[in-house]
Amino acid sequence: MRITVAGLGADGRADEKVLSAARAAARTVLLAEVPNNLRENAVQYETLDSFREQYENPGGLSEAAEKALLSDGTVFIAPGDVCFDATAAKLLRSALEKGAQVSVISGADRALCAAFRCGYADGTGGVRIHTAASFERARETDEVLVINGVETKRAACGLKQKLLKYYGAMHEVFFTDIRGNNGKIIPLFLLDSMEAYGYYTSIVLRPVPLEKKARFGFYDLVAIMDKLRGENGCPWDNEQTHESLKRYLLEESYEVIEAIDEGDIKALYDELGDVLLQVVFHSRIAEQRGEFDISDVTTAICSKMISRHTHIFGDVCADTSQQVLKNWEQIKKAEKGHESQSAVLSGVPKSMPALLRSEKVQSKAAGAGMDFPGFADAVLKLHEEIGELKDALSGSGNVTEECGDLLFAAVNLVRLAGAEPETALQRATDKFIARFSAAEKSAAEQGIDMRSCGPEKLNELWDNAKKK
Repeated sequence: MRITVAGLGADGRADEKVLSAARAAARTVLLAEVPNNLRENAVQYETLDSFREQYENPGGLSEAAEKALLSDGTVFIAPGDVCFDATAAKLLRSALEKGAQVSVISGADRALCAAFRCGYADGTGGVRIHTAASFERARETDEVLVINGVETKRAACGLKQKLLKYYGAMHEVFFTDIRGNNGKIIPLFLLDSMEAYGYYTSIVLRPVPLEKKARFGFYDLVAIMDKLRGENGCPWDNEQTHESLKRYLLEESYEVIEAIDEGDIKALYDELGDVLLQVVFHSRIAEQRGEFDISDVTTAICSKMISRHTHIFGDVCADTSQQVLKNWEQIKKAEKGHESQSAVLSGVPKSMPALLRSEKVQSKAAGAGMDFPGFADAVLKLHEEIGELKDALSGSGNVTEECGDLLFAAVNLVRLAGAEPETALQRATDKFIARFSAAEKSAAEQGIDMRSCGPEKLNELWDNAKKK
């Protein structure tokens, strides 16, 4: 039985060698339907999916479909640089096990076929094919990775350094010269210690099981959450809902902010991971309810970033940050269907912390022209609100309402001063804690009871703490 494996170019076109083989074939099978030039060059082909449908096995290939495919003279054509998905890889492995003579022509990968032939690759996953010159990083390690054209020891050393970040030093590598040598299996750390390299030198790496990965990608987190929320998964994770997880999203967000404030980079990426987990968690719950999945989330944010950056992805001019923000707000207003600035203000979530919400509302109002002419006017307004609160405390007003007006005026003043109210208040609170701690320690050293020493002594302790 003779089987031929060929590949389309990166542009989806088959060269003359592939076209000639396909015209002479007993059966031509395209492994994935992509735009190509086969039919326009008088090549009639079938797709791998048509065999799944014909033999009523949409999830894979039935024995009958495999038998029909693995007939003498079949030519398999793979799209682009991803030669074999899991089904096609398993099919090729099966052909080799049945003793088929497999020949490889333009665009397909000889190194991979050699790896299948010697049993290194087993056809249970997809395949990703690169050249040594173009390879950057192995973000996803769930597929067989093929890297061709390892021409020099220096190239091998560079590859090793890139791969060690994602594969362990002892991860097995199939090292082969695709001109005919079967190749050998070596540990990754020896990749740059081989005797010879050249244009035909290739390496093949098997996938890494999830629990043994040295590094993880975004979809590894998705896979972990699928398992936790799946049948026989974690009881706690399976009990969670959007409502039950709200508190954790808030907590993790605050911990991110704390890591930033403390300049703790290790804590920052750790806490950002916790926030990302919440995003994936909510997406998985929604997927199980038939509402949306993680791809809807990533699609929404990517679409939003493209549509709101028309100065990058369109022809709008925005050379300064102020112009960018103005353009952003205009696009956002149009997207949400806000016909007035009042609607924009009402759109600020009531669930936000009151301090942040008041600042955001004031900033948006200022964007519509509703703002103090200058800082001095905001100071006068603050004094006015203090006076109204004094009147309310004397019995001629609503104390809670006047307290709110005072805080709102204070936020406005801080905003116009160029500071962030939330950050300013956090720092003031931290400063108070530090000074209180110093005063308390001083009182203890002097044998003073702060609860009964009187205001004069308290002021003395506080002033000393401020000096320290």
